[in-house]
Amino acid sequence: MKKSLVLLIVISVVNFIYAQPPSGYYNAASNKECASLKTALYNIISSSHNPQTYNDLWNQYKKTDTIKKPGANNYVIWDIYSFKPNGTANYYYTPGSDQCGSYNAEGSCYNREHSFPKSWFNDEAPAISDYIHIFPTDGWVNNKRSNYRYGEVATPTYTSSNGSKLGPSATAGITGTVFEPIDEYKGDVARAYLYMVTRYENRITTWANYNTDGKLTLANNTFPSVNINYLKLMLKWHNQDPVSEKERQRNNGAYSFQGNRNPYVDSPQYVTKVWNSNCPGLAALPVNVIYFSGKLIGDKIFLNWETETEINFNRFEVERSFNGTEFHQIGFVKSTGTKKYFYTDNTENIRGRRVYYRLKQIDNDNTFSYSEVFSIHVPLNIKYSVYPNPASNFLVIKNNGNERNISHQIQLTDLAGRILINNKYEKFDTQIIIPIQQIPEGVYIVKITTGNETYIHRIIKGL
Repeated sequence: MKKSLVLLIVISVVNFIYAQPPSGYYNAASNKECASLKTALYNIISSSHNPQTYNDLWNQYKKTDTIKKPGANNYVIWDIYSFKPNGTANYYYTPGSDQCGSYNAEGSCYNREHSFPKSWFNDEAPAISDYIHIFPTDGWVNNKRSNYRYGEVATPTYTSSNGSKLGPSATAGITGTVFEPIDEYKGDVARAYLYMVTRYENRITTWANYNTDGKLTLANNTFPSVNINYLKLMLKWHNQDPVSEKERQRNNGAYSFQGNRNPYVDSPQYVTKVWNSNCPGLAALPVNVIYFSGKLIGDKIFLNWETETEINFNRFEVERSFNGTEFHQIGFVKSTGTKKYFYTDNTENIRGRRVYYRLKQIDNDNTFSYSEVFSIHVPLNIKYSVYPNPASNFLVIKNNGNERNISHQIQLTDLAGRILINNKYEKFDTQIIIPIQQIPEGVYIVKITTGNETYIHRIIKGL
């Protein structure tokens, strides 16, 4: 996916000051590993850091956060919350002239997104203006993300135009609301996060006590500095989304702008040299199951997990619970040595409930251990998705695999039952888009009727 986008990029030669780190920049980090390597990198990137002002970021974005608009000659802001893997977007921002300001919907303007939220470090300088972790993004989506952690979403409560999501975490060991960028940018934000816990390792023990969401990602120490479950996710994203030309361009821009670099972009192998199972305190990092997650798609829950080692290993038993305490086996998956596994659970009889899953890992000698627990709420109505919610200009009603060649009646009513929209569709393929610009702000009910069944969704119309 990453490579297909790179082919579409036309980058101004003017923006490239260095194609790689200056000679000798990382010499002090040679032959080090774990905490000593992290501290060596901290010394390098902090001593060379020449902080600039928060306002200076606007001009820097014009130099190293732009891309040539598809089919045109002008450059536009590269917004990771609106750009899609094929290089397109539903809207584009002109550098400089479309800065926020105020906004009332997605597509209004772009602003400065602290990927490592500023509330996590109490607005301290120089982190408050550190270009390496501050991306230009749509102001509306930035506001939706708020100071939530990045993570993988189980059932979205909000979806941006390029597919970025907000909702409950889909990852075992990471609970609460998270924001998920699309796959194209997962590695970007993971490496920015790892940069922050390295560049500011001298502040981590203080930052770990500022903000609830920050506490959930940070460890109250200089090393490893990151909560183990969150570190697993960051390593997963780092590995699945390799460094792109876009990141190299930003890294070169950071060096010309503020004098330092992100070592995990220059040398991705530093990530596993700093954080691996040979490091003190990280023996639990590559456990048998290093990642366990699930997502609700249509009327099924798709569980997936990855393993690090499978010595003398026999099978996984998949267990389900409705209270998080009493688990019962619902299936099993034999060891294949592939290290990536999947299991699908049908939700037909568990709608409207919170469901808990765990894996029982059984060796050939019948010894066993359990994974982290993953939970997800299954809505009553899962055959159709309605988003964005809140909505401003339009509603998207997505068919999640229901019958498509039969008629559908779609109504939008207010809470008093008055019908504002009443449309019939003889065929419902993938999705239907309904304009709602003229409808006043408020709470409404979407009714989708097909045959003898009616599916109801509650939505909010905002500005």
